Amino acid sequence: MDPATQAAPGYFVWEVAGQPVVVHLRLDVVDRLGAEILRGFGAVPKRGAEVGGILVGDIEPGDISIIRIEDFEAVPCKYVRGPSYLLTEYERMLFDEVCERRSPESAGHTYAVGYYRSHTRDGLGLEPEDVALLDRYFQLPTHVALVVKPYATKASVGGFFVRKNGAFPAATPLEFPFRRWEMTGQEPPQRPTLQESKQKETEPAARAPSERRDQQPEARAPKSRAGMWMVAAFVFLLLGVLLGYEASRITAPRRASDFALSLAVDRTGQNLTVHWNPNAPAVRAASNGVLEIDDGGELKRVELDRANLSNGSMVYRNASDKVHFRLVVYLDSGLSVTEELGWSR
Repeated sequence: MDPATQAAPGYFVWEVAGQPVVVHLRLDVVDRLGAEILRGFGAVPKRGAEVGGILVGDIEPGDISIIRIEDFEAVPCKYVRGPSYLLTEYERMLFDEVCERRSPESAGHTYAVGYYRSHTRDGLGLEPEDVALLDRYFQLPTHVALVVKPYATKASVGGFFVRKNGAFPAATPLEFPFRRWEMTGQEPPQRPTLQESKQKETEPAARAPSERRDQQPEARAPKSRAGMWMVAAFVFLLLGVLLGYEASRITAPRRASDFALSLAVDRTGQNLTVHWNPNAPAVRAASNGVLEIDDGGELKRVELDRANLSNGSMVYRNASDKVHFRLVVYLDSGLSVTEELGWSR
């Protein structure tokens, strides 16, 4: 959909001529579900693990029904048959419990309206196991399926699937970029990449010693002791004004320990578990964050919202023997706190 045609503030509107439904997808769900999908995608190298679960919202019936998606609930998968979202018998029981708890009779105003899954296989479509779940739990013609294909270096691609004559089509009638900025036409926030940060750190060290000496201003001796005290007093006065301004502008704690994120990496089986302190003042004051991963030269970027940051960890399946992690948290005051850590076998 062209962002200019979106008529529901705070939602992405999926509307296709000839379809019996119009979907209003809450942008907050796009942010949180996108982060969940990318976490699974980054957990396994090359292909990535798929995630899935329940879409939550409400349905306004009519000649063309309106489906509002307000939230989602993930149903975990242990991946005993590889990185695809293939549920065991026990996991299908969990899926059944979630659907029962999220039914219109039990949940009230917002309830299960469909099914979602990330798709790391070829193409973008429903698989037989998806259709089996939909036929068992989502039998109404107004129930939908959302399939999202994640990418490491560009926006993920999503598509809704709706029954037509009782059957789901092989392909979605309309694909769309599954990222807020492309959905709304807004400008994305400008944030430094891992390469840019490393370049800035190495630039001062790369300068020739003679160049650094040439750039140092020549010291000039004060004409008198009184002049020296006047200069010192002015400097202290200016410093006091600047510190006062910063104190009034920055509300987060300023002790060095308050800005520590306690980034750590543990090897657990074939995976790496990245930890940070969810109770650190900087993390608790953060509005969102990002975990950048340099895995043997292959860069990945995982967006983190408040809920992700409060978890305090993320599992990652590394592809190389040398991985560099960079965690950035963005505070409500507009500042950011960064911590980096390398791991090698």
